[in-house]
Amino acid sequence: MTFEQDKKYMQHCIDLAKLGEGYVSPNPLVGAVVLDKNAQVVGTGYHKKYGEAHAEVNALNDAGELAKGGTLYINLEPCSHFGKTPPCVNKVIESGIKRLVIGMVDPNPLVAGEGIRRAKEAGIEVTIGILEKECKKLNEIFIKHVTQKQPFIAIKTASTIDGKIATKTGSSKWITSDLARLEVQGLRKKYDAILTGSGTVIADNPSLTCRIPGGRNPV
Repeated sequence: MTFEQDKKYMQHCIDLAKLGEGYVSPNPLVGAVVLDKNAQVVGTGYHKKYGEAHAEVNALNDAGELAKGGTLYINLEPCSHFGKTPPCVNKVIESGIKRLVIGMVDPNPLVAGEGIRRAKEAGIEVTIGILEKECKKLNEIFIKHVTQKQPFIAIKTASTIDGKIATKTGSSKWITSDLARLEVQGLRKKYDAILTGSGTVIADNPSLTCRIPGGRNPV
């Protein structure tokens, strides 16, 4: 496989991972793609819900026997510890793949290279760092949590170009565009909680729910 092909399939992993946004926290967003020995896509998967099967397990189950001798792409190192599910690296080794392509090393101290070490010991060729910057951006919330034990905070504000947040009478419902309001709904789906000022609560009594169909409401 060429470097450009590796990037192509890693981007596919990232795109798949995003489908789990809002449903897997505090776990990371992960997607996986399986190619057979003839470099044809035979399986895909992503982490759909916290506590359920991880991306590589779903992708390898999708591929079945066709994974043998093939390649697994995944944006985050396979886990190597017991949590809500067994270690994913076990499934990776048992699948019979010959090559493992990873976007980034898992910064979780419970993993931190152990999944990679075990894969290499099993004779699997491992490539690390494909679209690493993009993979880290995808999971910046998770990375902050596992490395610093702190929440990842985003500040959202809406104002006119001259700094106004409402009309003088307070009668304005929105000052933002439809596109901007859709972006806010995406943030509500993505983040675990929302903090707002007491003045906003008293004046507007906002529901602070996610209006995206199927979206998860923050706490």
